[in-house]
Amino acid sequence: MAVTIDGLVSGIDTETIISGLLEIQKTQVDRLTLRRTEIQQKQTVFRGIEARLLSLRTDLGTLSRIQNSTFSQFAVTVSDETAVAATAGSNAAAGVYQLTVNSKARAHQVASQGFADKNSEITTGTFAFRVGSGDVTSISIDANNNSLDGLASAINSSGAGVTASIVKDASGGATPWRLLLTSSKTGAANAISVTNNLANSAGNAIKPIIDLNNPVQAATDAEIRVGSGVGAISVSSSTNQFEDVISDVRIDLLNVNAGEEVTISVARDTEGAVSAVEDFVKSFNAVLQYIDDQSRFNSETNEAGLLLGNRGAIGVQQKLRSAVLGVVPGVNSSVNRLSAIGISVNDQGRLILNKARLENVLAGNVENASAADVKRLFTLDATSTNSGVSFLLGSQRTATSETPYQVDITQAAEQASITAGTALAASTVITSANRVLELKVDGQAATITLTEGTYTRQALADHLESVINSSDKFPGRSVSASLSGNSLKLTSESFGGSSDLLIVSGTALADLKFTAGQSDVGRNVAGQFIVNGNVEAATGRGRVLSGNADNENTADLQLRVTLTPAQVTAGVEADVTVTRGVAASLDKILGDLLKPDTGILATSDDGFDGQIDSIQKTIDRQKGIFDRAQASLLKQFATLETAISQLNSTSSFVNSQLAGITK
Repeated sequence: MAVTIDGLVSGIDTETIISGLLEIQKTQVDRLTLRRTEIQQKQTVFRGIEARLLSLRTDLGTLSRIQNSTFSQFAVTVSDETAVAATAGSNAAAGVYQLTVNSKARAHQVASQGFADKNSEITTGTFAFRVGSGDVTSISIDANNNSLDGLASAINSSGAGVTASIVKDASGGATPWRLLLTSSKTGAANAISVTNNLANSAGNAIKPIIDLNNPVQAATDAEIRVGSGVGAISVSSSTNQFEDVISDVRIDLLNVNAGEEVTISVARDTEGAVSAVEDFVKSFNAVLQYIDDQSRFNSETNEAGLLLGNRGAIGVQQKLRSAVLGVVPGVNSSVNRLSAIGISVNDQGRLILNKARLENVLAGNVENASAADVKRLFTLDATSTNSGVSFLLGSQRTATSETPYQVDITQAAEQASITAGTALAASTVITSANRVLELKVDGQAATITLTEGTYTRQALADHLESVINSSDKFPGRSVSASLSGNSLKLTSESFGGSSDLLIVSGTALADLKFTAGQSDVGRNVAGQFIVNGNVEAATGRGRVLSGNADNENTADLQLRVTLTPAQVTAGVEADVTVTRGVAASLDKILGDLLKPDTGILATSDDGFDGQIDSIQKTIDRQKGIFDRAQASLLKQFATLETAISQLNSTSSFVNSQLAGITK
């Protein structure tokens, strides 16, 4: 509890006197507190700048994205959207395509004879089945599950790609219940085959017979015809999806009738690109407007904004403005500045978008300008003098090239490949005794089973490729099977050190003419960059050649090299020119501004924290002095009051003694 002196003895207003004596210290503390509040407000404003710069950087990310760029998107329209769905990637080709659907892919369905009840008793034994050339699955039927429903449950529990259900056939009379088997995969190659080793019917137990010759639904491939002329092209697929008919366009057959003609139109999608540019303009202007609002001087109120004269804030504005006003070197001279696509700068430094101009450029309606040029205006990009060396990616560390970077390829990427040592027979018979092959593809080992039958050399190669690539045991991996002379040749579809093939074992080895232990591993691309006569190292992985992270100019520069070994010669294979567009340049600037340790916003924030901390220490010190001075004054006045009280007591005593003497 604070000690107070009320001056009842002395009659002095001690509280007022003490407050007056301490006014100077109190004023100093108030001024420091006001200064601290002002700095905290400035810090809050700077954090507001940071928030708006982060928002701007997000919008820039859409414009500066290299892969799946918003400037490379295509839109697809279909004449009958209930019949066909289609989507396009960034490498699609604009055009109008006429397709006729000849058939849809359907899953194989077969059924048993009729039974009187779903729980009708069936005979015991084994029941084996498989889908296409997949593995054979065998289930056992015994006294615990020897009913029609028990057989269906056992098939479903096996997880072997066949669904079993019991359906009631309205025309079945006294035996309407039938076992229906449905393949989990569509396509002619995925038909169901059955090996029925259940015992023959005896007594009440009936042997289920699957009628494979009269399917409920035949296993069929989807087929579409492109065009209607004499040279029309027919394409088939085991599923209702087509990805190789129109370049980078996926087609899905929906509720379509055989013979139906569908028109697919592929055109560049400008709407998303325009929207991305609009977002960028808004975010850019928002940053400048915010800084201006915080830097104004109001002559009427004689009040200054918190950022008035702040060099850090002014520096941010200058960096942003300089990035959007300049020319982008190395880009088509018709589209090498923002004004060429309809973005101008007004007197206040704000960006103004002419949307119609931008749409015309993106649509290709402006001479010597294209959407690809607009992409280069915004993104980090590169052009190459060799089509076998193309740009993939770069980073903030990748420098633009004042003179082209030379690319010297010393080794082309290669695939793993294995060729049988002996020619195939003109005709090969595959039976249950020679249909198994165990191999390893790109690090994944698995066993495949060929379909029984008689094959020509080419038919056997085609079948082997189909079985390997359709196997669920090789996810994301594929091979091509071909003939080298008359010998089988397997080639991994991947390139580089991760591409490998190994023949392990199997009963099919002798007839395929492979040898256990045959193997091969691919090779990574190798090369280097030459910048102004200086070599900068690069690392190859598959077909991708990447500049090392510590390179002065080509750090993180990634190129796709599709050259074959025969196309690699001594010396330079390509000249690559790297350009950094407006969005990529701004992103680099923002990256520097927003660095958590050295960016101007981080250092400013740390500076504010330091000032606040210093002022707080001074306030605490002044408060300590104030408290000690107040305590000292309180003690002194308390002593004064005590002394006066004692003097008053002494005076009263003396007066009383004197009065007694007088008497």
